[in-house]
Amino acid sequence: MKLDHINLTVQDVPTASTFFKTHFGYEDFFDDNNDNMAVLHDGSGMHINLMKGKSPSYPKLFHIGFDLETEANVNAMYAQLSQAGIADAPPQHAWGAWTFHFTCPGSSFVVEVACEKVTTAD
Repeated sequence: MKLDHINLTVQDVPTASTFFKTHFGYEDFFDDNNDNMAVLHDGSGMHINLMKGKSPSYPKLFHIGFDLETEANVNAMYAQLSQAGIADAPPQHAWGAWTFHFTCPGSSFVVEVACEKVTTAD
């Protein structure tokens, strides 16, 4: 059994949708995505459903995570998101990973980008 989708409530569906499409390669799953709901897919079967809500509230530790293969990939993603004004705090070693976190544009939930295969200098 695999996870098929996650449903996220956001304040601004078009902004959050554009973020996932621009920076994470998601595409519209339906032709009728709109200001109230968008269903996105990543080409490998995972869907993100974005639904409009006035003031969604997530638990303090709630987040969604994206795993990249190398620290260099994490650094490149950080540079891209930082240049776009999205990510502030740079990557760091935490929980055995090279990782950074930021709030998804148009929403109030946190996104993590990480590489679990941390390389260290010997």
